[in-house]
Amino acid sequence: MNAPRIASARDARRLDEKAISDYGIEQTLLMENAAIAARNVIQERWSIDGSSILVICGTGSNGGDGFALARHLHVCGAMVTVLIAGNTDKISGGAKINYQIIKNLSLPLCMLEPGLLSAFDFDSFDLVVDALFGTGLSRNIEGRLAELIEGINGSSVPVLSLDIPSGIHADSGEILGCAVKADATISFGILKKGNLLYPGYAACGKLYYGRISFPPEVVEDESIRFKINLPPALPEREPTGHKGSFGKVLVIGGSRAYRGAPLLAAKAAFYSGAGYVRLAVPSGIAGEIFPLLPEAVYLEMECSGILEPDNKAALLEQAAQADAVVLGSGISTAAPAVQLVRELIPEIESPLLIDGDALSALASYEELSKSRRYPSILTPHPGEMARLLGLSIGEVELRRTESAAEAAERYQAYIALKGPHTIISRPTGESWLNLTGNTGMGSAGTGDVLAGIISAFIAGSLSAEEAIKLGVYIHGLAGDIAAEALGEVSITAGNIIDYLPKAIKIYPERMKCNPYGGRIENLELRI
Repeated sequence: MNAPRIASARDARRLDEKAISDYGIEQTLLMENAAIAARNVIQERWSIDGSSILVICGTGSNGGDGFALARHLHVCGAMVTVLIAGNTDKISGGAKINYQIIKNLSLPLCMLEPGLLSAFDFDSFDLVVDALFGTGLSRNIEGRLAELIEGINGSSVPVLSLDIPSGIHADSGEILGCAVKADATISFGILKKGNLLYPGYAACGKLYYGRISFPPEVVEDESIRFKINLPPALPEREPTGHKGSFGKVLVIGGSRAYRGAPLLAAKAAFYSGAGYVRLAVPSGIAGEIFPLLPEAVYLEMECSGILEPDNKAALLEQAAQADAVVLGSGISTAAPAVQLVRELIPEIESPLLIDGDALSALASYEELSKSRRYPSILTPHPGEMARLLGLSIGEVELRRTESAAEAAERYQAYIALKGPHTIISRPTGESWLNLTGNTGMGSAGTGDVLAGIISAFIAGSLSAEEAIKLGVYIHGLAGDIAAEALGEVSITAGNIIDYLPKAIKIYPERMKCNPYGGRIENLELRI
């Protein structure tokens, strides 16, 4: 199964033009297929025959999709009203052809004129179709158009958006002033960034995807380097294997204030298949955490409660024996720990996952990771990413995909930018968006769990790229299982570890039958 590519607005327009100019697929045919895909969604989720449906159309291509859909709904027995927002003299191309057909059918048409909305009853309809703006919107919505969207959102009627909810930026997912809150959205041709990045993803409701007859040569355009994360198979377990052959993980971290962080990483590594886990922590906390994970080997570092440069030689010796190293879980931002981290990063001769406070130590010192011979993985949350790139958190959140790709190139490392729909990037520019996980995972310690999972998969023989893609997916899947059992509000990092065995157990079947986790419904076979 090929991972679906995710397009920017510019990419989407280019692919439309490519389908039309290179393959002779006329715009009217693309609109017809889009209308059929949307009709199928309506028939599946609601009903058509006898339903009263309001189709709200702009004057661009998205409105053309809406005009074509209105005709299909009319043919299928719906009572259709078309509301047009904009100057009809500006309608052109395929949209103009479909608009003329609507006029010929004598369907009820109304224009968004001053005073219309004050007496307009959205609740008199069974369904509203949003075909107002497509992927080309780049300005804030104001005036009557904002009032129109407020009217849609203020009604109790379900809403289907075509391609992307009106008011959502197709590249960033941000809300441009106001946006339609859809119950479902059908994305046409290729998925758009704004369909999948928050808050746009939340505005989409249930997300459907229809190819609308785009040839594989179009949707598999290799210049689009952002895809949905469809990770590899789990590492194979040799029947004659033992604790040494199933991978050795070293976790370096911990401090007086953060005793639990390295413990969470180590426990997650065990639950993800590592055969042997060593915990290198300050001697003062080893005795306290040992009863919580007696399976681990504890390397008590002599220090004053915080790891320091004097521990470097012993840590490098242990790292040389490990198949994967986690550096940073709870290590603190005290000066001795920061100095130690900066000395360790370029000298550790193993695949290295850098997380937590170690990321703060690495910020602005990209030469440390760039000089490494072995793979590096960074797993920042937006605040840590902001420090890595010298940006504000707001700038990172607004450009999540670009931020992850920039950090991967600057630090020559694999990146997992954590958050709703984690972004994974590799140094050569490719990126993936992960669909598992939920808001309940936004709590202390969940990042340490992710670090342990990824390190176990590396130790279990996967490449760094395979391990980060699989680890992020499994981490989110365990969180989803925990949320289903406990509710999102009550999830802790420990709960995610508890549900790791079930996530790993169901993963192979999940990838066969439901790789998108129920978050995207593929209509390709029905249009």
